Amino acid sequence: MKFYRILIFFLFLPTLAFSNLRDEFPSYSYILTEFNVDENFIDDPEFKEFVNRHKRDYTNRFIQAVKEGELIIPMMKHIIYERDISPIFLYIAMVESGFNTKARSRTGAGGLWQIVVNTGKELKLTINSKLDERYDPVRSTNAAIKYLYKMNRNLKSWYLTTMAYNCGNGCVNKAIKRAGTRDIGVLTSRHNQYIKAETKKYIKKVLLMAMIGENYLFKENDRVGELIYKMNRDSIVPVPVRSGEKLSHLSTLLNMNPYYLNKINPHLKQGVAPYNAYKINIPASKVEDFNRVYAGILPQKSLYANY
Repeated sequence: MKFYRILIFFLFLPTLAFSNLRDEFPSYSYILTEFNVDENFIDDPEFKEFVNRHKRDYTNRFIQAVKEGELIIPMMKHIIYERDISPIFLYIAMVESGFNTKARSRTGAGGLWQIVVNTGKELKLTINSKLDERYDPVRSTNAAIKYLYKMNRNLKSWYLTTMAYNCGNGCVNKAIKRAGTRDIGVLTSRHNQYIKAETKKYIKKVLLMAMIGENYLFKENDRVGELIYKMNRDSIVPVPVRSGEKLSHLSTLLNMNPYYLNKINPHLKQGVAPYNAYKINIPASKVEDFNRVYAGILPQKSLYANY
């Protein structure tokens, strides 16, 4: 009898391991709706398998990314709000770079949003021997949002746009034509070859990261939520400086560790402002000190305007 009880337990173990995602991730409906995905996709067998296989690892990655982006994320949220795009697109940057401002791929994509050189130039980002604005947290975020809007005008669906962010507009349009459908379940199924495996995994990864991140809105005493609330105490703000101003000098004026100033200004290859009134990033908590010790501050309607 004992043998049969053990056998029955192991027969049901896979079912127990595959939890009810609707209960575990109460944010799923909001996330899927924001991506223009039917909320019943939460019951897609392959998506459920993906979530259950990766949820623990991705939660750890999420926590590490939030710690890495402590100053960056509040700024990104502010820009996303100003540009009237859904805040869940923050998770594209999280998947792309883990909020590491200096992230660089093997193919040469760089920055928070992993923008390639040609796309960066198309988006009016300066890339030369002194500057690479793909690595500027503020400028690259504005550029990435512009790029997302541009692709969405063609694809007219945010989950397709997210897939296109990984493989390009042409790639997604060809996949739709080959599949004869825009259905996410068909396009991402392992049984179909309409689009490359990397892109199938990419959209699922973004959706899962978003579900993990937004769960703090739905659950009390959520450890991710506690981490995010702590993070929102500071941000970064771009301020105009004089031509030739060095980050090392500015860090001395602001009485701050130069490491952190370099971390939020990795686009300045030589650590120097290239021309007069060029905006560099400082912590919001240092703005008052900056205004006191540095002359020539220009008022702006928006902290992150004119990019």
